[in-house]
Amino acid sequence: MTTSVVIAGLGVSGLACAVELTRRNIPFVAFEKDNRPGGLARTEVAGDFRLDYGPHILLGVGAELRGWFHGLPDLDLDVCSGRSCVAFGRDMELVVPAPVQKHLNYLPLSIRMQVLAELLARDERHGSPTNYGEFAAARCGKRIYEMFLRPYESKRLRFNLDEIPPDWTDRLEPLSLGSLLVPRWMSVCTRPKSRESRFLYPRSGGIEALPRAMANLLPPANLHYGNRLMEIDARGRCIFRENGPPLNYQFLVISLPLPEIVSMLKEPPQAVQHASEDLQYTSIYVLSVGVDGPIPPWSLIRIPDSGVSFYRLSFPSRYAKGSAPPGQNVIVGETSYQASRHHISKRAAMDDFRSGLRRLGILGKNQKIVVENLRDIHYGHVIYNHRTKAAVRVILDYLDAHSIIPCGKYGLWLDMLMTHSILSGMEAAQKIASHTQNEMMAPILR
Repeated sequence: MTTSVVIAGLGVSGLACAVELTRRNIPFVAFEKDNRPGGLARTEVAGDFRLDYGPHILLGVGAELRGWFHGLPDLDLDVCSGRSCVAFGRDMELVVPAPVQKHLNYLPLSIRMQVLAELLARDERHGSPTNYGEFAAARCGKRIYEMFLRPYESKRLRFNLDEIPPDWTDRLEPLSLGSLLVPRWMSVCTRPKSRESRFLYPRSGGIEALPRAMANLLPPANLHYGNRLMEIDARGRCIFRENGPPLNYQFLVISLPLPEIVSMLKEPPQAVQHASEDLQYTSIYVLSVGVDGPIPPWSLIRIPDSGVSFYRLSFPSRYAKGSAPPGQNVIVGETSYQASRHHISKRAAMDDFRSGLRRLGILGKNQKIVVENLRDIHYGHVIYNHRTKAAVRVILDYLDAHSIIPCGKYGLWLDMLMTHSILSGMEAAQKIASHTQNEMMAPILR
């Protein structure tokens, strides 16, 4: 059995590829191990609460993608606004709007003076940073790095920041001298917005409304759910699946995590196998509770304090309509763990989540937790060390040579937003369309 394009995995990147192929009249078949599309863009119902698998919002939506979303007839996206902050101390005694680097006037005078002294004494003659710790300290100042970035990123990634290359992310805001010197009352009207201040989110149905709308544009006969990919014969351009005969392909688009892709390859080269062993990641427990009563005015809080295991809290009730009954709210926490570097059990993570919410004052003494839910996200944060970029290049070059096109955050092994994952699926379809067009033109040119 042969088909021109096979899509393995119907998360948002695989779905985006399928939508683009459909619009270009390029035939494909798609396989998904679960019983419905979406991957981690999933929403579950717990009692009267609607809980996303994680705090999924659509950030950084440019004009191209905004128009693409508009072309999904079953999708109604709301333009949302939110306030995010960083909370310091065991009792959140110091709360600074995010990003901290742009709101230095919220810090105590003694800390601001330390930051100013650092800036005045800064020596620009130092060489280029050799790791992320050096880069962050140089970009934001050593005091801000030690106060916020180092404890927060260490808790989020569970990895030594000195082993991470300086260019692993482009999301680090530089220090704002203006916010250091201007009194807080003067900057309220011109307060810089954080990346999370404006975003898109479905008006109903939770984040799963997005993949559901994408899937509704696809030919149902082309979609095969409950069908797991088992093995890839890259040289023979053939896949073996859990249900059904082997399937030959011209292109294989795959959004599975890169280590899993390599593990499915039939007799991969030793260099590819070794490169896969260099790929590291951190897992995440997503802890969701439905509570009665009020929640803080923030949509997201980052917590660098080591006294609690969760590094971030989000409050979907601020933007996700219908996520909770009237008078009740949803709180989501994220706790990173890694089996060998920093292991924590599910029970311990949930116990700490409950007690931490009380200790931080997020939950009042008489507030009750109505429902609770824990999701174990095995591939959470992609970790880059000094060997990762070269290792990923070895694997991607091999896959490209055998017409295998990875997409999505985990398929490309990149730190990216959901919007970027969608764009990567669209780019995979464009690559296939370009190749198909070239094949059609070849006889004419000859």
